[in-house]
Amino acid sequence: MRTVYQVLVLAFAILVAPVVKADTLDFTITGQGSTYTFSLDSSPTPDLDVAGVFFRLDNVLVNVDNMFGQTSNINFFNSFAAGGLSLVDLGNLALSGPQLYTGAEASPSFLTGQFTLMSGLDAYNLTIAPESSPVPEPGGLVLLATGAAATLRSITRRNARSSSLPSLSNTP
Repeated sequence: MRTVYQVLVLAFAILVAPVVKADTLDFTITGQGSTYTFSLDSSPTPDLDVAGVFFRLDNVLVNVDNMFGQTSNINFFNSFAAGGLSLVDLGNLALSGPQLYTGAEASPSFLTGQFTLMSGLDAYNLTIAPESSPVPEPGGLVLLATGAAATLRSITRRNARSSSLPSLSNTP
């Protein structure tokens, strides 16, 4: 019975582990004395897409130089349209470079890593990384709770067994 219980706990942990994967990505663009940061789902639903050219995400909160947030529409272009992205409502900052997503424009998935983007002769660096949040993912908390429950159950069962055994004492 003990082995069956351990196998069930392990199977549950394996099934829940994929839930721990972060679904939000942090975007950081630096160049020409400014830093633009925003977060997006790793596989967003576009507000507008033109197959084979680009997709747009509307009303994204963009922080400029860590001082304030402003909403902007952001276009992401495929390699046919020179790649890169444009921050439409922030002076129409258009940055060309590699395509930053895979899949069709109607259902994109962002790439992660570091990219060099250009605006004319000005170079910008873009980093796309999983969101760095001090708040644990719900799946991680479930794994922690499962491990704690399994450990407590094991301890209480062991204590119950040891208390049910007759004590051996040397009394003359």
